[in-house]
Amino acid sequence: MQDRRWLLAGVALTFISLALWMYLDIGRAAEQDVKPATPVAVDIVQEQPEYLVSRTFAGRLRASNVADLGFELPGRISRVFVDAGDRVGRGTPLARIDTDELASQESELSAVLKEAEALLVQTSARYDRLEKLAPDFASVQQLDDARAARDSARARVDQASGALRRLGTNQRNSLLVAPFSGEIVSRSADTGAVVGAGQTVFRLNGGGSMEADVGIPTRFRDQIVLGSEYMITNGERESVAVAERVVDDVNPLTNTITVRFVLPESNGFVASETVRISLQETLLAKGMWVRNSALVESLRGLWAVYVVSPQSQSDNRGTEHVAGIVKRQDVEILHSEADRSFVRGALSSGSMVIRNSPFRFVPGQRVSVKQSTVFNHHQKRPAAGDGISSR
Repeated sequence: MQDRRWLLAGVALTFISLALWMYLDIGRAAEQDVKPATPVAVDIVQEQPEYLVSRTFAGRLRASNVADLGFELPGRISRVFVDAGDRVGRGTPLARIDTDELASQESELSAVLKEAEALLVQTSARYDRLEKLAPDFASVQQLDDARAARDSARARVDQASGALRRLGTNQRNSLLVAPFSGEIVSRSADTGAVVGAGQTVFRLNGGGSMEADVGIPTRFRDQIVLGSEYMITNGERESVAVAERVVDDVNPLTNTITVRFVLPESNGFVASETVRISLQETLLAKGMWVRNSALVESLRGLWAVYVVSPQSQSDNRGTEHVAGIVKRQDVEILHSEADRSFVRGALSSGSMVIRNSPFRFVPGQRVSVKQSTVFNHHQKRPAAGDGISSR
């Protein structure tokens, strides 16, 4: 009898515990039901039939008025008057080569000329005498020999005179002068160095506009309009450049054509530095632009985004909001930029993609859209270096 009472008491206690547990669980469920949905900001994506890709091409900048200066004859440099970085005017002496050998040649040629002139006087006088004696006292043969000797002596005089004039030109060319005003960019020889004819000793930059020869693929040829303005950059600063010339000769090594761009002003750019210009290329592919902050890694090289699947259109404040649950959609990235990517996948036009912090959300979580923005290709910001067409 006592055992039965203990058994009944145990059964009663079990029912009471079960009822209490069910009561508390229902309370927690009710509490979860009334928990407010997480507010999120979304982008309403739109499908596009194509997208633009910015392609960057490099070239080397150079001044339009630059000359490599050297002597016209070989010799040893006896003096250098300027150095790199000096400003010079037109006709300013830059350097001189040793003229001792030229002075010796001048003395020798002067003696040869005097000898030739004396011989010319002698042969001319003999010819004059024979001409007066002919034909009675001088034969025709003697007269012809005298004439030939006179002409030969005259030719020797002309030859010696020409050599002296050429020597004078060499003496003047022994002094290297600036052909125009500008800045000495570099000096490649010092005093005492032996240089050959035409060897570069100085590089002179006359200033003025800067030029850049940029190689671009032939498929971008139609985007280059002569006289149009394009943005050119060296990575630190930008400047407007004008397309001046297109060389329609494909380089077999790079498979590109050369376009010459002219910077009306230097704007702090330096000759020989690398500059870049960007052109836009249109690629045909259906997809949508999404923010990079909305992407999260998925399986097998894919990515994913979290979207809001709507469930209602109102809240207790009377303002139209969208409430829904979070779903995960896999996408494939076709093209990526600094802050956005062009993707394709299970998304459709009008999908609400959660904008930021995707790791805070799990599929099935209740959210409320408090801010939305239409996100498409019209929001693209102009990139540094994009062409500014004047068409």
